[in-house]
Amino acid sequence: MTVPSPPDAEIDDVQRGALLAKLEGSSAEERLAWAVDRFGSTLLFTSSFGPGSGALLHLFSVVARGLPVHFIDTGFLFEETIAYRDELAARLGLSVIVLAPETPRETFLSRHGLKIYAQNPDFCCAHNKVAPLERALPGKRGWVSGLRRDQSSTRADTAIIERTADGPLKIHPIADWSSRDVYRYQEKHQIPEHPLWAKGYVSVGCAPCTRPVVADESDERAGRWAGSAKTECGIHTFLAKK
Repeated sequence: MTVPSPPDAEIDDVQRGALLAKLEGSSAEERLAWAVDRFGSTLLFTSSFGPGSGALLHLFSVVARGLPVHFIDTGFLFEETIAYRDELAARLGLSVIVLAPETPRETFLSRHGLKIYAQNPDFCCAHNKVAPLERALPGKRGWVSGLRRDQSSTRADTAIIERTADGPLKIHPIADWSSRDVYRYQEKHQIPEHPLWAKGYVSVGCAPCTRPVVADESDERAGRWAGSAKTECGIHTFLAKK
């Protein structure tokens, strides 16, 4: 399926509506191919290399070979996540660009307190996740990520493409996939799962702020910042939607 693009960089509301309708009826591979064709080297692709990330990473390795994957290493990640990143990068032939905070973990903790991630998680995320991503955005006109509508109630209205007020066009190729779709895709293509998935970690972020999901929790991200009102780290919310 060929999805035409407006000739200019800016997509107005009318164009977006028509384009969104076409992309909703496209496959994830077609959506990603459209983004690669439209934005080329100005396309940013980010991945947490968490559970379920292997599906979109595999698609990216097929459709966008040659473009890098950006990975935010906060300094607080599980060792298993780093190992999984390295395994998938080698298996899929991915070029990974690591984005890191300007202040190393130990210096950050000594300045702000050893439990800053619990006392003020928004502050911690802003410095260690959002700020590194912001430094990678200049010059980027498109941004691909693996957000899905079934991951949580706060992501239920995730669109295939979303305009932002002062940033790139966001593209979510697998927004309408379910967790079962992801599992089946990874099984079909023999993509290994994150090592912590088998231990109940359905969604994985920084180690101090992530726990396994328990039996009566249906929200895939229930193990993130459990016991608090926080549901997002900020990298998908700091850009205002337009």
